[in-house]
Amino acid sequence: MPDDLNAVEDAMIAEFEEVKKDVAEGREPSRSVRELLRWFGARRRRAGVVERIEAELEAAGLCTDPHFTTTWIDAPVVFRKLDAAAPAPEAAPVVAPEPGDDGAKPAKPSDVADMTHLVRMLEAANREVISVNPQDPIERAVTLMLAYDFSQLAVMTGPRDLKGAISWKSIGSRLSQRNELKQVSDAMEQAAEVSDADSLFEVTKTVIQREYVFVRASADRRITGIVTATDLSEQFQGLSEPFLLLGRIENQIRRLIQDVFDVDTLRAACDDNDPERKASVTKASQLTFGEYQRIFEREENWAQLGFVACRKTFCKELDEVRKLRNEIMYFHPDVIEDGDFEQLRRFSRLLEQLDQLAG
Repeated sequence: MPDDLNAVEDAMIAEFEEVKKDVAEGREPSRSVRELLRWFGARRRRAGVVERIEAELEAAGLCTDPHFTTTWIDAPVVFRKLDAAAPAPEAAPVVAPEPGDDGAKPAKPSDVADMTHLVRMLEAANREVISVNPQDPIERAVTLMLAYDFSQLAVMTGPRDLKGAISWKSIGSRLSQRNELKQVSDAMEQAAEVSDADSLFEVTKTVIQREYVFVRASADRRITGIVTATDLSEQFQGLSEPFLLLGRIENQIRRLIQDVFDVDTLRAACDDNDPERKASVTKASQLTFGEYQRIFEREENWAQLGFVACRKTFCKELDEVRKLRNEIMYFHPDVIEDGDFEQLRRFSRLLEQLDQLAG
């Protein structure tokens, strides 16, 4: 097995070296973000992984366009020479963990304000656009929408030339007025479009109002995808579910310790290098996640809780949750994997059972 791992690592290094050679010889190779991550043994753009890749790219005199943190994970990025005279492409900011977690400094307000999700980071903004021509027979549009289970289609005369859209709604509204429909243009409606570089949160209102928008690439003006209200709901569910699980876990932890430990015990979990904050702590809800962890790690505190459970196993599970929390709360990770969701759900169940036993 070690030999196999070494072989994989050597292959990944060779791929990176090939890209560096291509750029040095004047070419601009492209690879997917997922492939770039794989070179560094990663599957998601975690904060530590991003910092490492940025450092390696800078050391090699390279940059990616667009920046590998600001596009869909399966989208290609172009490798170019890092021009010392020009600023590197702007990265999605990585915000530090909260005070008390790994000793990181708190994020600046400007960092938080700049954090955003771009439209091009959605899978839907990078799918092949199925389209019809304005002069196509209406039956062609109907057949394509039925075949692909679409509610609408782009009406285009070229990859950059969006003429409008046709939908079940536009067809129905024309038929309700007893209009004769022969060509796609007879049922065509105005199409709303957004740039792939727009903030996802800024275009949300437009998507909800119009039910769908077409995405135009800022680089070459091609129509690259269509984002629907359904796509948004799925995206926001993926973003909100881990936050809800983490909120539940923190509330469960507070409930376990709030009536057990005195103020001195709570303050003992705080950083000695911040005496002002340490003195201000009077209740469990004021502690950070890292400080909760320090409370459970001390044998005397564990004994006081009276749990019939293994402290080391509990703290190991808690530490995994803490790492996930920092990824979810302070950096926009890629799709949260089922295993990570299960980690959060499992720990929440454990806390619930311990609470019931303690009660």
